[in-house]
Amino acid sequence: MNVMNLQPGSSANTVLVLTEPGDTTADLVVKELDQRGAQVFRVDTAEFPLSLQVSARFDGGWGGEISGADGSVDLRDIRSVYVRRPTEFVFSASMTDAEQRFAAREARRGIGGLLMGLPCSWVNHPSKVADAEYKPFQLAIATACGLAVPRTVVTNAPADAAEHSAFLGAQAIYKALASAVVSDGQRPSIIYTTDVSFADMADSRVALTAHLFQARIPKVRDVWATVVGKQVFAANIIATGKAAGELLDWRSDYAALRYEPVSLPPSVEASLLTMTDRLGLCFAAADFVVTADDEHYFVDLNPNGQFGWIQEATGLPIAAAIAAQLTGDDR
Repeated sequence: MNVMNLQPGSSANTVLVLTEPGDTTADLVVKELDQRGAQVFRVDTAEFPLSLQVSARFDGGWGGEISGADGSVDLRDIRSVYVRRPTEFVFSASMTDAEQRFAAREARRGIGGLLMGLPCSWVNHPSKVADAEYKPFQLAIATACGLAVPRTVVTNAPADAAEHSAFLGAQAIYKALASAVVSDGQRPSIIYTTDVSFADMADSRVALTAHLFQARIPKVRDVWATVVGKQVFAANIIATGKAAGELLDWRSDYAALRYEPVSLPPSVEASLLTMTDRLGLCFAAADFVVTADDEHYFVDLNPNGQFGWIQEATGLPIAAAIAAQLTGDDR
């Protein structure tokens, strides 16, 4: 899907921030925006329609107002939209489930379509984020852009386990295709990347849904590379102590990690920027595993990844770069 390149008016100075109230990562960007003198209107979509109102009129272009408990913004004053972690619409408890489902569809098409119709820039455009979240698609684009990618299988066919095992080699891993966070209704848990055997791939439960299996790369470190526009802020993630050389998924033991800024090899950085450009993203966080001979393998890209923790640990000015992107100061 091609996104129309609508440019903000010269007088537009407001950054619309869409996220949940407790988003500390967004707080970092808002602070940078304040320091730049930008006007910020921050709301969560969960506020609509109970405490957030929209009144818009079209006559060759959209005008009108979004207003909530903390103020209002003229649609023509919006120069950019920062989409972080907006949550689901919340409707009146007097509505039936069917009515709420219908209202949610209408709200998404109405509010989302209205914002997409404004002459403003995005970090990131929702349609581009939606495309980029498909991991098999990511791997194909990464390879086309010159990045090394481990051999990968997507399957629900346990009967093909022998063929898949031979294809992937002596060591293989499983990783979730979508969000690794799963809730059983009580508390969330994380599905970490795990080692798998032939027996795991042959398990009859593999037939229940799509699974992603991948060749395990013998890594010495991970690299988390945050892209903002044409800048790349990369950091080594190194397991220490007993976890050194053994930690398959660094998210499983933050206490064992240390971080340090690093530069990607020029060819890897150029390929990563080509990838984000092809995906239509001006922000993304990419995960690489690096071998002893400094071969960088692309394994994942999050078009809306966290960065506050890595900025705090390394001092990399990621929030400032995002603020510059939103205000047009990066040009």
